[in-house]
Amino acid sequence: MRNLALTILLVISFFFTSGQGKAEYGVFLGTASYNGDINHSKLFYSPSIGIGLLANYNISRHLVVGLKGIYGSLNGSDADFNYPENQIRQASFSTSVIDISAVVEFNFMSYTSSGFTKKNDERFTPFVFLGIGGNYVFSSSDNSAPVSIPFGLGFKYNIFERVTLGLEWSFRKTFNDTIDGVITIQDTENTPSIHNDDWYSFCGLFVTYRVFKEKIDCPAYIK
Repeated sequence: MRNLALTILLVISFFFTSGQGKAEYGVFLGTASYNGDINHSKLFYSPSIGIGLLANYNISRHLVVGLKGIYGSLNGSDADFNYPENQIRQASFSTSVIDISAVVEFNFMSYTSSGFTKKNDERFTPFVFLGIGGNYVFSSSDNSAPVSIPFGLGFKYNIFERVTLGLEWSFRKTFNDTIDGVITIQDTENTPSIHNDDWYSFCGLFVTYRVFKEKIDCPAYIK
């Protein structure tokens, strides 16, 4: 799994070094939230700061590959819930996570951030993405399986020449059940392989800038 993640990162890095005219770079600012043994189902539970950097390579008007690096804070407390197991256990935690992922993004509408906004009829699109990544949780007692699967959705808009503003919501499926310090005890025959792990999510705004134009606009056609 780790070798696969490294291979994907190397392939995406090749795209950026071989085609700067289609690359864009930006920042992310939003919130980080946790789901796991303490919080089973609440979305946007106890949101904390999430900040990051991102880089995208536009393969086409519909297909994008990207790298994301996000730092976030995660926390949770059984005192926030009325379920019997929460009231009996009374556990709590607070930690930070560094998440790095490589994703493939699909634009539902034809989109480009290259050229002058007045001439750009492909300025808006919703999108979805899926990828593979890794994480480091500062308080986790088990970092032997730091691989994560990021997936999410959002929309973006070309607000100025080569500048994109967007909103994104994503989840990270982890393979670690110790982020919150609570481990669900199961016998060896019934240990769940998917739903017993802790998750975290990011939601926020991002801004990207396309450093180089994909093609030079001809002044004679600009009105």
